[in-house]
Amino acid sequence: MKHVLFATTGIMLALAVSAAARADVDVLATINKTKDIEIDQTITINKTLTIDVDVAFELDGGAEAQALLNVTNSGNRVTGPDPESESGPLGLDFEAVTTSSINFNRGVWGVNQDAGNMTNQGNVVSIAGVSDGVEVFAQSQAHADQSNTNNHVFEEETLTVPPTSDPRAFPTNKFAQLLDSVNGNVGIINVNQNSGNMNNQSNGVAAAIGIGAEFAMSEGDLGQENSGNFVNELETVKVSSIQGSVNGNTGIVNVNQSTGNMNNQGNVVSVSAIVSGSFIDTGSPGTTVP
Repeated sequence: MKHVLFATTGIMLALAVSAAARADVDVLATINKTKDIEIDQTITINKTLTIDVDVAFELDGGAEAQALLNVTNSGNRVTGPDPESESGPLGLDFEAVTTSSINFNRGVWGVNQDAGNMTNQGNVVSIAGVSDGVEVFAQSQAHADQSNTNNHVFEEETLTVPPTSDPRAFPTNKFAQLLDSVNGNVGIINVNQNSGNMNNQSNGVAAAIGIGAEFAMSEGDLGQENSGNFVNELETVKVSSIQGSVNGNTGIVNVNQSTGNMNNQGNVVSVSAIVSGSFIDTGSPGTTVP
């Protein structure tokens, strides 16, 4: 009996200690979990383009025109505060103005005007013609590729608050204007005007004309890129204006105007035409309809 009673007392003491441990001891546990995710994805795109052209006649000749432009502005830098020696009544830094110009011309005209920094401007015209041929072809291609990358512009101006609330009364820092210009022209007219920084402006025209040709083909494409550029401007005012201009023209007219920074502006035109020499008799004396 004595041994049994001692054992019972020991069990009760253990239970008492165990109950006290549950109440007073904080247990911290660290659990390590490893998770593996595997994704297998396969994308397959198959594109097949087949063009078959059968010509039932032999060609005696042809005309082909190509206008290609490749323009790059990269790694340029414009920095510094506004110089104190400003010119003009509005305190202008850059000004490009065309007034009463490029009017009533005939033929092919290309005009570039720039008052900025590190600007590419170009006009390319390519014309090919063939005539007096029955079995001939005409083809034209115009292509432009422009890139503006990794350029940096930092400009600081001193903005003077005008006495009125009209925002047009602020002093202008960059100003580009076409006034009463590029009117009444006939033919191919290309105009580029810029007063900003690191802009690409280009005009490309390709024309192939076949008189009495069997067929005509044309192709035009334009690729432009703007990346990695940085502009930091303080209190700058830019104005770009076209007034009384680009009116009453006949033909192909391309106009680019910019007062900003690192812009790509391009016009690409590809023309291929056939002029038929056949006529249809309408039955009226001395009258034919082309």
